[in-house]
Amino acid sequence: MDANKKRVLFIGTADYDLTKIDETIQKKWEGLAANIDAFVLARGQTLRARKYGAEFYLTPKIFGKIGMPAWMLMGFLRGLWIIMTERIDVIVAQSPALDGFVAACLKTITRRELIVEIHGDWIESPFFYFDIPFARVVKKILIALGKFSLLRADKIRVISRATEKLARKYYRGQPIYKFPTFTDIDIFKTETDLSYKPIIMYAGWLYRLKGVHFLIEAFGRLQAKYPDFRLLIVGDGPYRKDLEALAAKLGVRRIEFTGWKPLAEVKDHMRHSTCFVLPSLSEGLGRVLIEAAMLKKPSIGTNVDGIPDIIQEGVNGYLFAPGNVDELAGKLDKLMGDKDLVRKMGEAGRRFVEDKFSTQKYFEDYIKMINDKK
Repeated sequence: MDANKKRVLFIGTADYDLTKIDETIQKKWEGLAANIDAFVLARGQTLRARKYGAEFYLTPKIFGKIGMPAWMLMGFLRGLWIIMTERIDVIVAQSPALDGFVAACLKTITRRELIVEIHGDWIESPFFYFDIPFARVVKKILIALGKFSLLRADKIRVISRATEKLARKYYRGQPIYKFPTFTDIDIFKTETDLSYKPIIMYAGWLYRLKGVHFLIEAFGRLQAKYPDFRLLIVGDGPYRKDLEALAAKLGVRRIEFTGWKPLAEVKDHMRHSTCFVLPSLSEGLGRVLIEAAMLKKPSIGTNVDGIPDIIQEGVNGYLFAPGNVDELAGKLDKLMGDKDLVRKMGEAGRRFVEDKFSTQKYFEDYIKMINDKK
C-alpha cells in the first residue's frame, strides 16, 4: 500500500463472483487502484480476497425477509472493523438508501469523509424489480434512508441530469460531481467488422423494470411487414419465463432468448444488428447505449432518467414515452425500413460517444472527486 494514496472504502450491495474474470470490472478497479488504495465491501461468496488491485470483503447473500436488514447490520460491523484496521480516509456509498445508510452511520461514528453516489432512482425503481408488500411504507423508508445519507455526505456523485435532479431534492449544498458510469469504450474502438443484418437487439437483465415486454409487443406488430427481421434478447433474469410466454401468446415467431452471455459475445451480436432498443421504465444512464453507439448502432430508448443524455432524438436514435407500444413500433418501423438512416444515425452516435465519454476521463474525474478537499 502507498502511504501517499487515499485509502477508500466502497460500500455497495453489488454481487461479485471473484472466481471468474470480468474484464470490465478488472479494468475499472485496476484503474482506480493505480491512484488510490481501494477496499470493497459488497456481497458474494468469497469472504475476503485481493483481486483487481483491490481488497474485497464480501458477505454471502441472505434471502427472505431478513436479507437486506441482515446485510446492513453485517455491513456496518465489517465496515467499522475495516475503517479502524485499514485506516480508511474516505467512504463511498454506491447508492443513497441501504448502502448510504450504512455508510452514513459509519461516517457519524468515525468522522471519515463520505461520498454518496446516485446511479438511478433509488425510490421508485425497486418496485419495478420486485413485488414489494406495504409499498407506501417501504417507499417512505427508502426516502428517509436516502435523505439521511445525502444530508450527511460531504460530496455527492451523480451520473446524469436526472440523477442530479434527484440529488438536489435532498442535499444541503455539498459539491455535486457529475460523470457517467464506467464504460470501457476502448475495447469497441478497434471493431471494424460491422454489418447491419435484420436483427433488433436488446441486452441486459430481464426484469419487469427493463420493459422488454413492450419491445416484444411492438416487434410483433411489425413482423408481417418485415419478415426477414428477428428479435434478439440477450440476457437473463426472473422475468424471462413471462417474456417467453408473452411472445408465444402474441405469436411472435422470430424471437430468440440467448440467456446470459459474456461481453465479448454480446459485442459480437451487437456489431451485426440493425439497432438496439432499451425500453426501460427507469434507467440511471444506460451504459449499453454507449456500447451500441461505439459499434455504430442507432438506439431507441425510453424518454426517462439518463437515457436522453445519450440518445439525441432524430440524430443518433429515437426516444419514446415509457410503455407506449404504438410509439415504439413507429420508431422501429422507421429504422427497419431505411438502411441509409440506420447508417447515418450509427455514425452520429459513434461521434457523440467518442466526444463525450472516455475511459481515461472516468478515472481522472473519480480521482479528482476523491482528492478534492471537502
